[in-house]
Amino acid sequence: MCFLILLNILIAITLCLWKYQISQITKQIQENRKIRLFLPDRHIEKLAGIINEKSNAEKEQQIQILQEKEQLKQSVLNISHDLRTPLTSIKGYLTLLENCNSKEEQKRYISIIQSKADYLACLVQIFYDISIINNDNYIPEIEKLDINRIVTDCLLEKYNELKEIHPVIRTENSPVWIYGNSTACKRIIENLVTNAITATDGYIFIEINQNGIFTIKNSTSGLENPDISLLFQKSHVYPQTGSKGLGLFIVNELLEKINGGVKEASFNNNIMVISVYFKLYNNIPCK
Repeated sequence: MCFLILLNILIAITLCLWKYQISQITKQIQENRKIRLFLPDRHIEKLAGIINEKSNAEKEQQIQILQEKEQLKQSVLNISHDLRTPLTSIKGYLTLLENCNSKEEQKRYISIIQSKADYLACLVQIFYDISIINNDNYIPEIEKLDINRIVTDCLLEKYNELKEIHPVIRTENSPVWIYGNSTACKRIIENLVTNAITATDGYIFIEINQNGIFTIKNSTSGLENPDISLLFQKSHVYPQTGSKGLGLFIVNELLEKINGGVKEASFNNNIMVISVYFKLYNNIPCK
């Protein structure tokens, strides 16, 4: 009889303790705190571990959302500043043009306005490219492409910008077939060439080989021990111009989208070297 009474008391105490532990777990969940147990039980411990993991994941997600909101706000500010500068300049030269009677001065102002307008169009294209590649739903259509032809076409389009520099150009006499996306590949080559033209002080070397490797070199005396690891980041700024190197950031992002990558990025003896690779067509089995 005494044993049964003691057993009932023990059961009642245990039930009270478990009831208290459950109330504490509920309170910790409501207060978004880490769950801590004072009664050992492997099943409850497993449940608490799962809840804690989900809670930690939710907190990390909230932090990431806040960071992305701050980045978005900063991006909007940067875009506003980048667009306002050429627009203000264009408005200023239009005012000068209205009050100018000299044909020579008018021609010079028109040339400057055209240059600023081209720069503005380039900025808009860059911001559009970034919005596309930052979209997780963007999956470029992959197809068989001749990267040698794409490089050649891009260089022909850049003829007016390159003719004063007299670059050394090496292309193949036969197609270099890769798996890629025509728009993405064209943008990659354009951005790399534009980057070299912007940074060079007189020398540019361009090559595409049968292995699907595109290499571009340019001389530049305006850099001193640049941090190559920052070259393809969105935050990179060119010291020569003070402008952001978003073109190379886009190159890196697009390469990842088409299973390519950066093979080399180096700076020695005032020569910047960037090599990127594309996946050769015969290295990927067709489905």
